[in-house]
Amino acid sequence: MIDPTFHIATPRLYLSPLDPSNESHMDYYERLKNSPEILAVEAQSGAKPRAEPLTKSAARLVLEGNMDRLEKTGTGRYIISLRNRDLTFTEQPPSEREYIGTVSMQLQRYPEIVCPSIPDVGFALLSAYYGRGYASEACTALMRYFNETKGMERFAGFTHPENVASQKLFARLGFENRGVRDVVGVLGGDGAAVRVAVWVKGVPEDVDLASLNIGSRAGGSVVG
Repeated sequence: MIDPTFHIATPRLYLSPLDPSNESHMDYYERLKNSPEILAVEAQSGAKPRAEPLTKSAARLVLEGNMDRLEKTGTGRYIISLRNRDLTFTEQPPSEREYIGTVSMQLQRYPEIVCPSIPDVGFALLSAYYGRGYASEACTALMRYFNETKGMERFAGFTHPENVASQKLFARLGFENRGVRDVVGVLGGDGAAVRVAVWVKGVPEDVDLASLNIGSRAGGSVVG
């Protein structure tokens, strides 16, 4: 069971596990996943269009399926909320927190297929919170936590080759551009490769990304 008091604090934010049993979390997650900005990212990624909006019950089922991994390894999704100047994290009820997005650390998303062997960082914010450095702050804090508590030193970032904003964020976080590659295990569990822009942090240039199960190089260009 996830400890409801666990959180990672930054100067402006709190990161806490996205808990499908927490109604406030699920209310926000439903809103985030159905927002125009997230639907646009999904469409760009090549994900199959949804026939109807994602319901809270459907989202809960997906998240519940990942809770065992989150509890054992810490990898999964975290919900981001703004710090309250007057109350600590535990003093503020979940229903009164201002949620702004999610940040994730994923590793072996699909146990039945070969996935990248280093964790990848992801993020999603509502557009009202763009341009304030929140995504950078959240990603930095999550990587620091995994480095300090689990010894992880290598991280990846995957995004659509035309998603300029996400690639610029990876660059600001100190990730290196490794080009466009066809990678299995980052979208869908059917074993199909997805063409993504690959960014890495802590991976020496002479390391062949294929040895980390990060696909084969493909054509295309990404932001430098």
